[in-house]
Amino acid sequence: MSHYYIKLYFLGGNKVKRYYEIVTIFVPDIAEEKLNEKIKKVKNLISSSNGEVIKEENWGNKKLAYEIKKFNNGIYYFIFCSVEKTTFVNDIKNLFSKDENILRYGVKKIDSKKVKIEQNVSQEQGSKEELNDSTKL
Repeated sequence: MSHYYIKLYFLGGNKVKRYYEIVTIFVPDIAEEKLNEKIKKVKNLISSSNGEVIKEENWGNKKLAYEIKKFNNGIYYFIFCSVEKTTFVNDIKNLFSKDENILRYGVKKIDSKKVKIEQNVSQEQGSKEELNDSTKL
């Protein structure tokens, strides 16, 4: 049985999408060009990990709960992505840990079952809205 598994692995049968939420807090005085450059590096890492950015949001400059590296504010940036590469979390940690413009970061793996449920819920809500619109006629 393990012999069969090894064959599947080498044939590319082990390509599983993993979903992650990444929240990064940048120093508040970072230039917009530099911020965009940092975000582009993260997106390139996601792409090189056979992944895609599903959603991204710049949450802006917010007050921190406590002082970090002598800063009271930080620019929050959120990315939700899917990747296939198993070393993605280590790769992103290496990228972020070397960057002095990043105050804090968090990478959270999201269960793929929950992602599907959220997609189904939004589809169900859309069909309910269509029914409500058709009953108004």
